[in-house]
Amino acid sequence: MIESIPHHSLGNFPTPVQRLSNLEPVLGFKSLWIKRDDLSGPLGGGNKVRKLEYMFAAAHPEDGERKMLFTIGPTGSNHVRATAVYGKASGFRVECLLFKQPPTTYSETNYRTICEHATAVYEVDRMTTMFVRYAYEQLKTAFGVGEERYFISAGGSSPLGSVGYVKAVSELKSQIEAGILPEPRFIFVPVGTCGTMAGLVVGVRLAGLKSHVVGIRVADQVVANAWAISRMVRQTRRLIGAADSSSIRAQHIELWHDDFGDGYAIPTKAGARAVEIMAEHEGITLENTYTGKALAGLIHYITAHGYEDEPILFWHTYGTT
Repeated sequence: MIESIPHHSLGNFPTPVQRLSNLEPVLGFKSLWIKRDDLSGPLGGGNKVRKLEYMFAAAHPEDGERKMLFTIGPTGSNHVRATAVYGKASGFRVECLLFKQPPTTYSETNYRTICEHATAVYEVDRMTTMFVRYAYEQLKTAFGVGEERYFISAGGSSPLGSVGYVKAVSELKSQIEAGILPEPRFIFVPVGTCGTMAGLVVGVRLAGLKSHVVGIRVADQVVANAWAISRMVRQTRRLIGAADSSSIRAQHIELWHDDFGDGYAIPTKAGARAVEIMAEHEGITLENTYTGKALAGLIHYITAHGYEDEPILFWHTYGTT
């Protein structure tokens, strides 16, 4: 069923897996690996590329014209940046609705890139205001007011977007079977709008892997929570025609909350240190909003539970050119 879902090729897959052999002794780990989705596409985009491949196909059916894309997120959003950049390159016009986030070097770079590539950029002060405006814009389109638009939710997180990460686990399984890495005991991923983790959870179950997916929460709990993930898991399974007998409920979802800090996009000391050590020992770029906090959470989770000897996979989701 999953192979029958249309997709629009954007990325360079499979993305490589490599051992973090320089970082292992620093952390006291025996088998630490990274899935390099920071290398997912020629125009950057990180984990968003896998999602956009499916949503772009839905926005441009073979028998129809390209619709205007409309998406939302913070001013430094990796998702909005990727949608604007890949959308323009694919012949779409892109409208973006943004709320202000605390400024950092990388978020300011993302904001400038969004403004350079989007057809129109609208800004509001608060996330709640953004969601109200988003609902209003959807109603306008539903009632035929203005140009027809294809709406892409925050983070590209939807059942259709999550299909990209169901397929990503099949890719990972092939790499395991090829002997590139051992089957991970744990897979760690940052959790913002939940779509990436939902796809990984579904993919691991369908692929028959024993790996346990642990999400490191990097967004407010009203958005990033086990209920939201389990709901998207169920919707994704229905979309791809998977049986419901092995559905995963909220109590089966594991989120690590201790490295969120004082708020979304507000750096933490542990997250900033994780960014530093990854760059210093492996030459791989992380950032402070998602991947820095996720690596910090991985370190704290593994050491708290005494899993230093187990094979661990960090799924790297950040990527810009």
